[in-house]
Amino acid sequence: MADTAVALASGNVKLVSSKVIGRMCKIIDKTCLSPTPTLEQHLMWDDIAILARYMLMLSFNNSLDVAAHLPYLFHVVTFLVATGPLSLRASTHGLVINIIHSLCTCSQLHFSEETKQVLRLSLTEFSLPKFYLLFGISKVKSAAVIAFRSSYRDRSFSPGSYERETFALTSLETVTEALLEIMEACMRDIPTCKWLDQWTELAQRFAFQYNPSLQPRALVVFGCISKRVSHGQIKQIIRILSKALESCLKGPDTYNSQVLIEATVIALTKLQPLLNKDSPLHKALFWVAVAVLQLDEVNLYSAGTALLEQNLHTLDSLRIFNDKSPEEVFMAIRNPLEWHCKQMDHFVGLNFNSNFNFALVGHLLKGYRHPSPAIVARTVRILHTLLTLVNKHRNCDKFEVNTQSVAYLAALLTVSEEVRSRCSLKHRKSLLLTDISMENVPMDTYPIHHGDPSYRTLKENQPWSSPKGSEGYLAASYPAVGQTSPRARKSMSLDMGQPSQANTKKLLGTRKSFDHLISDTKAPKRQEMESGITTPPKMRRVAETDYEMETQRISSSQQHPHLRKVSVSESNVLLDEEVLTDPKIQALLLTVLATLVKYTTDEFDQRILYEYLAEASVVFPKVFPVVHNLLDSKINTLLSSCQDPNLLNPIHGIVQSVVYHEESPPQYQTSYLQSFGFNGLWRFAGPFSKQTQIPDYAELIVKFLDALIDTYLPGIDEETSEESLLTPTSPYPPAVQSQLSITANLNLSNSMTSLATSQHSPGIDKENVELSPTTGHCNSGRTRHGSASQVQKQRSAGSFKRNSIKKIV
Repeated sequence: MADTAVALASGNVKLVSSKVIGRMCKIIDKTCLSPTPTLEQHLMWDDIAILARYMLMLSFNNSLDVAAHLPYLFHVVTFLVATGPLSLRASTHGLVINIIHSLCTCSQLHFSEETKQVLRLSLTEFSLPKFYLLFGISKVKSAAVIAFRSSYRDRSFSPGSYERETFALTSLETVTEALLEIMEACMRDIPTCKWLDQWTELAQRFAFQYNPSLQPRALVVFGCISKRVSHGQIKQIIRILSKALESCLKGPDTYNSQVLIEATVIALTKLQPLLNKDSPLHKALFWVAVAVLQLDEVNLYSAGTALLEQNLHTLDSLRIFNDKSPEEVFMAIRNPLEWHCKQMDHFVGLNFNSNFNFALVGHLLKGYRHPSPAIVARTVRILHTLLTLVNKHRNCDKFEVNTQSVAYLAALLTVSEEVRSRCSLKHRKSLLLTDISMENVPMDTYPIHHGDPSYRTLKENQPWSSPKGSEGYLAASYPAVGQTSPRARKSMSLDMGQPSQANTKKLLGTRKSFDHLISDTKAPKRQEMESGITTPPKMRRVAETDYEMETQRISSSQQHPHLRKVSVSESNVLLDEEVLTDPKIQALLLTVLATLVKYTTDEFDQRILYEYLAEASVVFPKVFPVVHNLLDSKINTLLSSCQDPNLLNPIHGIVQSVVYHEESPPQYQTSYLQSFGFNGLWRFAGPFSKQTQIPDYAELIVKFLDALIDTYLPGIDEETSEESLLTPTSPYPPAVQSQLSITANLNLSNSMTSLATSQHSPGIDKENVELSPTTGHCNSGRTRHGSASQVQKQRSAGSFKRNSIKKIV
């Protein structure tokens, strides 16, 4: 039958293509009348799959008339990508390839050489293994062979006949952006083209109506391709997020609810830069991102960090942080929502009122435990961004240690060599920054603070060997050290050898404070992440260009050069009791370091962290007992089994400091964190929960989102506000004015006619059902958008001769 349709198209391309594509759009639209969890489970799935094959066959030699139907073709592709059996997934991929081919060869369209080059590059890109993976055909050698496979076992489109693969919404995001790039490149050569408006309206109609199988995809597509947004649309998306969280409470269909939650967050991420500059939602969306992070779900954490990164980037582009710190900006917008936010803080054990920066770091440390390296890299970028923003209004160096920046500096210690080099240790030089050498230089380590001179001279003459570093780098970063002597720039290491069993037993035997042991939880090993080697994703731009902002920033720095201070590593100490005078900040800093060491399995990271913890045991001896329980288990394990002297040396320093100060009762115990709302810091920063926490927490977020809407989006019409932004277009392809219309029944095959008869209840005409606010199927308070008036376009007659069917290239 597909060959018959191709033969008909050879006589009138415009007529046949509009009928087939219009039929496909109508059937997809009608899936909203009786929604199912997946598109493959719908009664009309066979119709959709058959029409997809028709479209593939018609896509050769431009028998789909891409000049008239490109928005509808992209609309169908985004809904069918990675859907169905392997042959149908390959067919969808082949359809995209043939659409690009048609754009390159279509005689109705005249593109510049630059546009043609974009199309050729896109054609190559879609043929790469990366896009094979996105389309769900990564395991096949040839998509063309699979698409036209004719074995009987592959002809069944029912979901039970094949293994359904999970499709990530981030994959759809990538595919949509690639298709958008193609469309925008073509539209530059067609001034009056309305392709993007048509595609946007199609996506919007599905984004705001209940349909578990298609609504998440439509939300992602709508967010990616929209060029303007209203508060009404943002309000609707937040409502959808709230309803999705509510459905988690009713369960057990939590998977589809999580997918819908992720889709709304992705849409908000894409749409935020399009909001007006003075919109209060810019700042309010920060707390939406934090709430998503608190759900403790791997996929949702990824979406939450993306929203958080976009939020910080957008606000920084608007110069919000030039005069105020992030804490002042975000806590001010939170004040009307404080009642709900306090309950959320209490649930996770991270109190933003007590300390904003450490609470935010507590949420981001979890990103280090994410299984995806891309999310780990994004977490590092966010921490670097926050480190820049907290010092921006102070006009000080990015790495200057102060009460606001210390949280981010501590979190970046293990992943940024620049942070380690700019935030030195006070009582010893970190040998992790020096070069490996055979030179043997004795060195004093960890003097104990005490009034008695005999204790002040307590030394440990067992130096460490350096695992990495550079002599040139050390000389450049530490001018004072580099000028002392060539010998001082070399490694200060000796082969320390193993500590004696007597000394080890003595240290362990006198450690009365280390009573309560906590089992160590292994974390996935990750590579060292430097901020310079991670490439941030493309961010949407706000009104002002980066060039204008950079020019003003440079001119400002030239006018006030004295405002910028450069920190010197020797004087910029991370653990400085003169700067960090508040015991709460001291306790939080130690907890962050102890939490990092508790969940890391990387030896180099452990060396770094134990260095700073050994320093902390000397600088903050009264507060150090707060982290005893976090360190007990791991220290005991390392003392009994570790063979690395470089790691044992700082551990011995910790034990010695604890033993010395155990005679005087500590002023701060482990429960000290609970007294100001941070009892969940070490726990939340650990690995992701294996069992979902959404049902326990969803109700709090739902109330928070409702309060946010009532506070910052009161009285905004959700239905009409966005309609005025779009040029009314037809939800279906324009029909050729002939004896047939798009609403007439088109019997493509007897089998499809029988399917249409059996799948619909009496009284419902399969072809003529118009979706409107009154006939649409509404669920959970979601509004449904009616079809816009159809605009029929008169096109000149013409056809393309189709000599033979070419297979996919």
